[in-house]
This record gives sequence, C-alpha cells and structure tokens, in this order.
Amino acid sequence: MSWSIRCSESGWPDIPTEQPTVPQSPLVRIVASAICWVFYRVDRVGTPPAEGAALLLANHPNSLLDAVVIWATAARDIRFLAKSTLFETALGPIIKATGAIPVYRRLDHGADVSKNTEMFAAVGTSLAAGDAVCLFPEGISHSTGRLEPLRTGAARIALAAEHAGTRVALVPVGLNFERKTAFRSRATVTYGAPFSAADLAIAPDASAGAVRTLTDRIAERIRLLLVEADPEADAALVDRVDRLYGAARGRASNPEERIARRRAIAAGVERLREVDPDRYDGILLRLRRYDQRLRRFGIRDRHLDWQVSTGDALRFVARELALAVVMAPLSLMAMAVFAAPYYFTAFVSRRATTLIDVRATAKVVGGVPIYAAWLILLVAVAWWAAGPLAAVVTTVVLPAIAVAGLFAIERESAVADAVRTWFLLRRASPETRARLRRRRSELADVLDEVNQWLGEARVPADR
Repeated sequence: MSWSIRCSESGWPDIPTEQPTVPQSPLVRIVASAICWVFYRVDRVGTPPAEGAALLLANHPNSLLDAVVIWATAARDIRFLAKSTLFETALGPIIKATGAIPVYRRLDHGADVSKNTEMFAAVGTSLAAGDAVCLFPEGISHSTGRLEPLRTGAARIALAAEHAGTRVALVPVGLNFERKTAFRSRATVTYGAPFSAADLAIAPDASAGAVRTLTDRIAERIRLLLVEADPEADAALVDRVDRLYGAARGRASNPEERIARRRAIAAGVERLREVDPDRYDGILLRLRRYDQRLRRFGIRDRHLDWQVSTGDALRFVARELALAVVMAPLSLMAMAVFAAPYYFTAFVSRRATTLIDVRATAKVVGGVPIYAAWLILLVAVAWWAAGPLAAVVTTVVLPAIAVAGLFAIERESAVADAVRTWFLLRRASPETRARLRRRRSELADVLDEVNQWLGEARVPADR
C-alpha cells in the first residue's frame, strides 16, 4: 500500500476535519454475515473494543472473504480499505454499499496514487468519529501461509490520527483458515489485545523512525495470532501432529488453545527440520507407521479413547433414529434440490481462477447469482405448474430447506461416522487399542522432548 500524502510542517500528514463518509447498508452487512456463517464453521477468539476509534490490522490470506469474516465476527460496524480497482468491477456497487474507502496502489494499473490524500482524509474522519476501520497491512492477498512484509500505510494512518488528537486502539487480527477454499471448513478469527501508538506520535521530527518502529510492532502483534506454516509442505503435518497431541494429552479443543498449540507445532517443525534433519525424518517415519496402523482399522486418534458399551450404543441409535425421521428426509431433499447449483458453482470457481487465495471468493461471488438464478427458475416452474400461490410457497420454503438441510446433512453425516467407527472399533481387540494408545503416547512424549530441546537450544542463540 503505497501512496502520496500531503504533509504539514510538523512532518505528519494533514487530515481535513470535514470529509464526507459513505453510509453503510444494513442489508449488505446482514448478507455478509450470512455468507460467512454458512460458508465456514467460524470460531472467534476475543473481540475488538465495542466502541471508540479502532484500527483493525489483519493478515490477508483469503481475498474478499477476509473482510466478510471480520465483519461477521467483530460485533460492530467496520469500514474497510479496499483497492480502488474493485470499485470499477461488477462488485463496485456492493463495495460502495459497505462504506469501503478506496486505496490507490501503485501496483494497480491506471491507479492515481495522488488520490490517496482523499483516502487518508476519509480514514482520519472515520477514526475521529469513533469508527472502527480495518485494513490489511500486507497490501496483497496471498497463500504463502506466512505473514508477508507489511507496508507502512497502517503505521502512517495510526500515527497521523494520534498526532491529530484521536486516540486509536490498534487491534491485531489473526485469520487462520484450515482449508480456506473448502465449503464448511473451519476458520478461526483471533482478535488480539488492543495497543496504542501514542508513545511514537509525540516526536514529529522522528516520524520516519516512528513509522518503521510501529510497522514492526504491528507485524509482531499480528504474527502472535497466526499459525505460520507452508501450505505445500507443513500445514497438513501441523494439523496431523496437533490432532495426535491433543488426543494423547486430552487437551481442550477450544479455539484459543488450538491456535496456540498449532503455532508452537509449526515453529517446532520448521526449527527441527533446520537444526536436526535426521531427527525430523525419524519422527516423521514413526508418525507414518502409527498412521498406517490406524488406517488398517479405519479409525482416528480420538477414537482410541472411546469406551462405548452396547447399552450406550443402543440408546444412541434409538435417539438418532427418532431424529432421523425428520433429519434424513430433510437432508435428502436438500441434496436433491440443490445438487445442481452446488456442483455448478464448484465448476465455475475452478474455471474462474487458479489462485488459491481467490478461489473461495470466486465460489461466493459466483455462487450467489447461481443459487439466486436456480431459485428463480424453481419458483417459475412452480408458478407454471400450480399457480401463483405455489410460487409464493416455493419462494419461502426453498431457502429454509437450504439452510436447515445443510445442518441436517452435517448432523446425519456425523451420526453415520460415529456408527461406522463403533463397528470398526469392535474389530480391534482391547489389546490392539491399548497398544495403539501407547504408540500415540510415545509420539506425544517425543514431541514434548523435542519441544524442550528446541527451547534449550534457542536460548544461547537469543543471548
């Protein structure tokens, strides 16, 4: 994010005191929240300040859906900075309806970076009014699995606001997607503790140094909220080790602990591979052999601890069969009615882009008109076949079937998986399960030892 900004004699950018703001559309906010909660299983850790000027500073792994996820979880209205070229696309009216502020980047063809004076003024006015503004300091969306070097724009905005007398809470945000292109995959949004740039804004003659210092501070705060792992090499391994360790140690699966544990695992994997590749390869070999034994019985780590009696299993089946009277038909109906737009949306998104960080956005942007067109078609068929009353009923009932059917499918899938696992576990003798638990515990012990060893090895280097 690079721009030209008019500066006063003090060295800080001038911020006009009167700058019109674009109102946000409540409808767009509601739709954005609905998209977020339907497309992902979202976990939130922390919240930004409920009121007052706040600058939300997030990593940017998932194109436009990053803004959607933040807007849906922040528990307050947010104004976003968006690249100016988005306002010239078919999404332009929607982007404007969100109250977004255009940023003119040098890397965007035809962008007039001199207009960033207007952007800076709009941000300053919003902050002075006590609004929350979100921007992505990396300046680009990407799929590297790591925090990219930050541009200085966020620091300049924060310092200019402080110098103008607006106290701003800087809120780091970590966006962690387990499989960001997959429908109903998990997303964890972590809002860090707010911090201030007031201590750096007191020396106007040292503005360049203050900008660099604050940019580094922002990067450090965001990085503390991220699981940084190469998506090609390490992300799947981090996930696998976390599931094994969590099951072996009985760790809670709450989002905050899960992110902290995965951060430690990701750092340990990278460090171990660097300082002791033979040990790293040895642990991988043990893990693969353990996984082969699990696959032989078709079970997972957490299943080894299941202690389900025949009586418990029968009660479970009786309860779920009663629920299945409603859930199963609803699931089948939803799959039958919406299979065509579901697979067509997946096909269109694959053809639309090869960029992983844009794929989920392509699914949403393509899926909304595809599903809307499908619903209109079904309503038209109902009108043609049975008249206007049937069309009205279809208009009301089909969206309800879509949402209720989605959650019914997930519940019935979980029940089917539990039943399948119970039968598979009966194939494994108690001795086999005990032996697999010992293997799992031994691997967890090795991970603890490696973590301790890496910690001890890191101390001299830090000194």
